[in-house]
Amino acid sequence: MSGIFLLAAGFAGADCVNSIYPKSAAPELLATADGVLSLRKAEATASQEGGGALCALQLQDLAQLYFWGSQRVTPAVSANLSASYQYALESRRTGHWPFDLRLLRAIYVLAGLDASYSPEEALRQFQREIDSGESLRRDKATAVLNQLANLRPNLSLSGNEPYSDRRLSRAMSNIESAVMLTRDNGRIRLLVVDQQGQPQLAWARQASKQQATDGSPPKVFLQRLPPTGANGAQDSRQQVWQLPRSVPHAGILISRFRQRDGSSYESRCTANPISAGWLISAAHCLFAPDGSQNLLSLRYVASPLQSGALSEIGAAWLHVMHDPHDQITGNVGRYSGSDIALFKLKLPLVEGEVSRLAAPQSRELATWADSFAYPSDKTENTLWLSRCRASLWQPGGVAFSDLYSLDCLSHEGQSGAALLQNIAGESYIVGILSSRISNKEINQPIFTALNAALIADIGLLIAGDGNKTANFRRYAIEHNLAEANSEFLP
Repeated sequence: MSGIFLLAAGFAGADCVNSIYPKSAAPELLATADGVLSLRKAEATASQEGGGALCALQLQDLAQLYFWGSQRVTPAVSANLSASYQYALESRRTGHWPFDLRLLRAIYVLAGLDASYSPEEALRQFQREIDSGESLRRDKATAVLNQLANLRPNLSLSGNEPYSDRRLSRAMSNIESAVMLTRDNGRIRLLVVDQQGQPQLAWARQASKQQATDGSPPKVFLQRLPPTGANGAQDSRQQVWQLPRSVPHAGILISRFRQRDGSSYESRCTANPISAGWLISAAHCLFAPDGSQNLLSLRYVASPLQSGALSEIGAAWLHVMHDPHDQITGNVGRYSGSDIALFKLKLPLVEGEVSRLAAPQSRELATWADSFAYPSDKTENTLWLSRCRASLWQPGGVAFSDLYSLDCLSHEGQSGAALLQNIAGESYIVGILSSRISNKEINQPIFTALNAALIADIGLLIAGDGNKTANFRRYAIEHNLAEANSEFLP
């Protein structure tokens, strides 16, 4: 494989240790917690008088560590682009840039920290990786650009169009927001995304209307897009190694059952916290494939990317109309139109912001919807992003939710994932991925849309007023778990 993604060299001198970062061909991108701790220890030792110097490979690793940051250790390491650049400069023992930091060097150029070559050439390096035809090279290069978007201010361009040239003569359309890279002579350099999801440089006049905050969540997130006319068979999933700050967290709901034939079965669904103590996912995650309800255990992994601990589920509420047998009889409207459930954790999450909930933006036109999920056909506990066009497929009426079809591929493990739409510049949960429907009418993934009544009832549940809800009923998981035979428990 020819692509190298900010990865340390495979050879280290005798006075140095091996890199803590995975090699380019590995599916991993970030360092392990043990690796980060050892590197921070070496950094602290070197900062003390007489503590010794860091070798070039350690300096390269520190450049990466401060570019990515790390939530895998306590205290967490905050990303710091300036610190990353300083360590990268120190690693140039021979005066040349290490090849292993070539994409990181391109980031420094884009951000205006380094002037080794033009920002246009820096972006071309990323475009070559994205267009390489190799999914791992594409996804890793995209992840680097997205991290840059996390580290630079997000800029609203309302009333001031960006331009594709420095002279501000060729205006760009359909650009809602951008990442600000540099300011220079009354102009600002931006990183934007075109209609095909490709990164582009842009320029704009510096004006008082432009507002940027260093801590604002990035609205630009680069991804693969299904082609126009896609029918749901196109796999446009893109691996991500860190969730952007602008979207709700995503974890894994693990359910274990005893089926009617006596065998045990484990189900993994994606679930999203909507507050510190509540999760939202699909109702069918509470049932075995044969429709049985012999639940043996129900747990949540809040941080799969960090090998997080299991959290116990204390209570579950599912849509009053949900019946798992509707799947067997093929009643899609009833089955997916009620495929939504809320789960209360026994112990609240340490960090749990209240998620924004809304109905989908449009019932008439196809609109983009994003989801972050943990598909079972990929390496376990890896996170994948899908951006799909959502179209109203079947109205729900009074008792059920509207069903929307998606034009991209989904797989087991993605069920229960929140569908996200950008509304007024913020990310909202608008539905829950139900299942892939395959019949004479449709062969596409379906999501269960939120509506005003469901959103109101979810608010009552979070507030502790579950007895007032009209659309959810409590599911007796306590009784099932109390009777679970210990030999089936993990």
